[in-house]
Amino acid sequence: MSNLGRRLLTTAGAGAAAIVLAATPALADADTSYYADTVASGSYLSQAGTMRFDSLGDKFNACDNWSDGAGVIGYWKVGSGGTVHSLYNGGGIGTCATSNQDLAESATVYIKACLRDDGDVKEGTCSAWEKGYADGIP
Repeated sequence: MSNLGRRLLTTAGAGAAAIVLAATPALADADTSYYADTVASGSYLSQAGTMRFDSLGDKFNACDNWSDGAGVIGYWKVGSGGTVHSLYNGGGIGTCATSNQDLAESATVYIKACLRDDGDVKEGTCSAWEKGYADGIP
């Protein structure tokens, strides 16, 4: 093979490697959604409310999935011992309340969903804390 042929192959190989390396950081911005659904308790049905965290945009959503007269209160925190924040949605079935945040890409996020009726959080409907990742990659 001529020197020119070897240089072209070497240059092509280096270019392909550069493309692969350049694409790797984009994986850190994975668009992943994490969910916590309410559980059945008394007259309240399972999945009547949802707290969702979208890693792309660091967006939290408290969504009402059922016409039961109760609102949805979602909780979120960064790290297992972090400060607990809440997001309430009393808009009715098919609505979501949204909160956009700016979290560190290395953050581990925990979310939880409960129903709230007449200002009273129905503890029996609360989901467990669900773990998510701000970069979308576990």
